[in-house]
Amino acid sequence: MLQPDYMAFSEAIINNVKEKSAFRCCRCQNIGIEAHHIIPQKEQGEDTFDNAAPLCPNCHTWFGANPEKRREITQMRDWWYKKVAAMYAQKDVDFDLLKELNSKVEALSLNQAQGLIDLKSMLKKVTNNVIDQMTAGTAVSTASGLASAVSVSPSPSPSPEYIEDQDNPMFCPYCINENVKVGEKCPYCGNVFNGY
Repeated sequence: MLQPDYMAFSEAIINNVKEKSAFRCCRCQNIGIEAHHIIPQKEQGEDTFDNAAPLCPNCHTWFGANPEKRREITQMRDWWYKKVAAMYAQKDVDFDLLKELNSKVEALSLNQAQGLIDLKSMLKKVTNNVIDQMTAGTAVSTASGLASAVSVSPSPSPSPEYIEDQDNPMFCPYCINENVKVGEKCPYCGNVFNGY
């Protein structure tokens, strides 16, 4: 009795195909795949990784036996392997940047106004670094997570501890810049300080 053609590959090749494809079909991206012989064994197709394509049972049934689809399946497989490799590529973490950010946070207690300015600058660097290192897969999940977390809220109301003489410089209640006068635009956060 003949085994189905996806059973002729060694377990190592099947596992390699599954891992390279993130366990998804190269044609429809459904989870749960079989290693398909692009060139069938009956046509002297070899039981090699190069002759294997990750197809779900549906795509295997509908397209696997069609000789006109071989080139398309090969192209889809190669494209999918590249896509998966890019989505799950190891990214380097900039530990020096994280250490610098940590030192800025620790310095906040010493000089709050300047510390906040430095912290904002560092957070911008960290954010840009994270964006640069982001893969397509993490970008989608991050964007959808941010979209659900964002809500429009009014500017914070100033707390009573900031009430002082309106002619003298005061702390901006939005970013804690200490050199803002009533009616001036804060040079750090851009909010107009209207007093209390």
